[in-house]
Amino acid sequence: MRTGFLIAFLIATPLLLVGCVSMALPRVPARLTAPAAAPALDGTGLASWETGRDALRQRFADEIYGEAPADDPARIVAHELIEAQAFGGLGRIEQYTLDMSGFETHLVVILPNAATAPVPTIILQMFCGNRTALGGREDIAPPPPEAHAPQCDGSIQNVPVRMIFGRYIMEPPVTDILAHGHAIALIYPGDIVPDDADAAAARLAALVPDRPSGAIAAWAWVYSRVVDVLDGDARFDADRTAVWGHSRNGKAALLAGAVDERIDLVIAHQAGTGGTALTRSGTGESVEAITSGYPHWFAPAFAGRASHRADMPIDQHQLIALLAPRPLLIGGAWRDQWSDPQSSFRAAEGANPVYHLYGSDGLTQPGLDEFDPAADIAVAMRPGLHGVQPQDWENFLAFLDAHFATH
Repeated sequence: MRTGFLIAFLIATPLLLVGCVSMALPRVPARLTAPAAAPALDGTGLASWETGRDALRQRFADEIYGEAPADDPARIVAHELIEAQAFGGLGRIEQYTLDMSGFETHLVVILPNAATAPVPTIILQMFCGNRTALGGREDIAPPPPEAHAPQCDGSIQNVPVRMIFGRYIMEPPVTDILAHGHAIALIYPGDIVPDDADAAAARLAALVPDRPSGAIAAWAWVYSRVVDVLDGDARFDADRTAVWGHSRNGKAALLAGAVDERIDLVIAHQAGTGGTALTRSGTGESVEAITSGYPHWFAPAFAGRASHRADMPIDQHQLIALLAPRPLLIGGAWRDQWSDPQSSFRAAEGANPVYHLYGSDGLTQPGLDEFDPAADIAVAMRPGLHGVQPQDWENFLAFLDAHFATH
């Protein structure tokens, strides 16, 4: 009996890590089996679109994400060298202690030692914090105890997490990224707003007093505060800054790119409902499921749409359009119907009219199975379920190389 309980516990506890967990559903068709496009975008010209962008961003705040904290730049409290010749001499690790609107967090940057000019940077939000993302190094600051999940340490629970969600769910392939010429910036958003309903409510009330807010809006704001730091350092190329996120962090990465035009490229991997997937699609994770399971992620208004999401006045193709003409990669997996890759494809198609206004072809692939890393909007699929696998990073790096010309 105890053995059976232990096995069930080890399988169940990783599901707390990611949210929006995968479901073992049939393979997603490569060609669309639902309506081919998102609802038409308003506006007939570039001037009309640009005039209305701020109002559209506010509608997303009102209807889905809530208000972000004020745009106060991050304040650097301390900056230290961790290791000058890390990863076999490939990279230099530095750590910043930052004050973000009164809350402390740590930013770790890893620069490729081979660089002779300002480098492109990919900002990553990982689920278990910077120390775990770098293999448990004790010279890297850990998350605070209230933001630390037991799955994130070196215990036996760590094994099923990696088995279920993939080799790179906790740690990015640092040496591969450095070899492609990119710097890495690691930030743990749980330092600012923990992924816990009660703890998040308290932090959001302090960061955004007297206005409805959600954790995803705050986590998107954390990406922007990292951009503050990078843009103040000439070693980082301010015109080649990417944000990356998986699952709930993918939602935050997409929102960050939509509201912060300093972000030059977005990789939103399996971002699903409230991310790249159309809310009105009728497939994938429902509004009711996501807002009841994770009520702290969104504005209260979004939960109010649970029983009539077909009446949403805005949808995610418009959020994608706010990125135009900057590159967006949407990652997916063939058996991850919960994240609804077909609906994400339709949302990307629906953003095409705005990309065309800027002279970009936007999404050009005819189906989910024809990934083109050089396109300004691309969808990259791989076998399997929800998680971060080696093939995902092959796709991410191909996309970064195509748009940032480093390799």
